[in-house]
Amino acid sequence: MQKWCVSILTLLLLLSPLTAVAAKHSASEEIEMNWQHNLQHSSEVNTRIATYNIQAGSGMDGKYDLDRIATTIRESGADIIGLQEVDVHWGSRSQYEDTLAILAEKLDMYYFFAPIYDLEPVENGDPRRQYGVGILSKYPIVEANNHEITRLSSQEPNPTPKPAPGFLEAQIRVDGVNVWFYVTHLDSQSDPTVRQMQINDMHEIMAEHQYNILVGDMNARPDADELNPLFHWFDDAWDVTKGTSGYTFPTDAPDRRIDYILSSPRMHVNNAQLHHSQASDHLPVTADVTVVRGNHSLLAEGMRMLVELFDEKGEFAGEHTVRALEINITTVSYYEREHNAAKVLKHLDKLSVLLDALKKNEMISEDAYSLLQSDTEYLIDRWREKEQYENE
Repeated sequence: MQKWCVSILTLLLLLSPLTAVAAKHSASEEIEMNWQHNLQHSSEVNTRIATYNIQAGSGMDGKYDLDRIATTIRESGADIIGLQEVDVHWGSRSQYEDTLAILAEKLDMYYFFAPIYDLEPVENGDPRRQYGVGILSKYPIVEANNHEITRLSSQEPNPTPKPAPGFLEAQIRVDGVNVWFYVTHLDSQSDPTVRQMQINDMHEIMAEHQYNILVGDMNARPDADELNPLFHWFDDAWDVTKGTSGYTFPTDAPDRRIDYILSSPRMHVNNAQLHHSQASDHLPVTADVTVVRGNHSLLAEGMRMLVELFDEKGEFAGEHTVRALEINITTVSYYEREHNAAKVLKHLDKLSVLLDALKKNEMISEDAYSLLQSDTEYLIDRWREKEQYENE
């Protein structure tokens, strides 16, 4: 790296008000953008996400009733639902039915099933017995995959952790926005070792995309250490909007929160809700999330996450580059929290100049530059609208 390139970075670092932004905050937790209710950018799309462990269609009364499950989902108003404990011709408890296909028909939704277990039928000629996770969506599912993560099988004697399917990935076109939606059901053992392995596996898979929502039954409470990596990479929808207990299990007397909606910091969580129903032993959770056509970050905090991801992939020329970007993005985040449009725009302009300088001097990959600069331009446009609105 040439010395004069380092000097440019040093100068840009000095231009940032470091003392004002030393403390780290999650912008999505703290910014109350009241102006959004009056002026939403035309490229922004609101959608409702849900996660629901349906206990194979059986309620707290032990009765199998898919109409009851469908009614609960319909009343939640969810547009995309991640389901756990889904039976497909699995056994007598669900009358050997394809529960996901039936729910999709009742709700008039697209669907995809990702089996964890895929067993021979009881009788020759019958469909295979499958159990796993699924997705229901009012939006088209562009592509879907069933990924392997580490599992401890409940169908084998003396199982050992090994790769097995059941981590669902779906690319969904949400009114012009490409969202990668993931559904999981983590290990239920008290020992967190397998869950830790599963979370590491999931991160490797999800790191391929940068506009992600992860939902599922994590079988762990929010204070479980093994969940910390998820809370680092995602916003916990319930925590950032409610901050209360949000217990989801068991339905008749909830005493723990183990069902989660986790969204990329590049999106914005507006609200989260529990929906009380006896249709399963878990309560469904919904979250209202804003996404952006063009897959842009709604706040600078989302760009910070991008920098971390690109740094992991080695797409920057050294620590000076990463540090310069982090400081500039943190500065923008600070003024976002202050609702200071003029300062936000000033430092977004500086960030744009920095990105151009990094590209010119081959200190950033083309992919990283393109995505970060695109986000910067979108945020400049968005905050100019805010400034104009405030001046009217």
